[in-house]
Amino acid sequence: MDLFRLCSCFCLLIAAVLIPVSAAESGSSANQTINDQFVVKLPADWSNFAVNSYAGMATGVMDNNDITNVISIQVYQNMNCSKVMEENLKVNLDEFNAKTGIATLSEPEFGNDTVTQYGKYSDGKTSNLFLRLIDGNVVAVFGSYETMEDAKAKTEEFTAIAASVIPLHPSVNELCEVENQKPTPAPTTTYKPRPVPTVSNTIAPTDAPVS
Repeated sequence: MDLFRLCSCFCLLIAAVLIPVSAAESGSSANQTINDQFVVKLPADWSNFAVNSYAGMATGVMDNNDITNVISIQVYQNMNCSKVMEENLKVNLDEFNAKTGIATLSEPEFGNDTVTQYGKYSDGKTSNLFLRLIDGNVVAVFGSYETMEDAKAKTEEFTAIAASVIPLHPSVNELCEVENQKPTPAPTTTYKPRPVPTVSNTIAPTDAPVS
């Protein structure tokens, strides 16, 4: 009986240790609302904090177990109204790179409504940049890594987080609204110009001089 109790206690101890570990490992990411600005799917052990931004809504998210794994999420206005997706994404990518000081390092990889590119910061670090178009918003998610290998090692996790971002508010002053508006119909009445009266100036003949 003592042996049975001992085995039971041992099994309970193993279960108590392994269940939390397996739950932590399989712990699926959950949606987190950040500052009532956007929703992003993050693991439970990631924290978020405000970051400086040149425009729009922005935050940083960090893996608490790996504080070197920090990415920034930026939501800003679409910079182009082209119906051609690659052209639209390319304009937004160039605009973002110019304003954040990222030099192009790789060819853009285009998806249906996304573009991914590796770039270089002025301090020599590598950026992994992911842009996604959502209506009038552009979601930009980017990180800073020591080497290209470090950036590529985080690509799967990075892209999954980036693809999960959902802005909660439409872009302010939507640039493409004018393109979606119907032209104002021309008036149905035909404009008739008012006749301009003509004035004939009669010049009286000059009398011949008397000799």
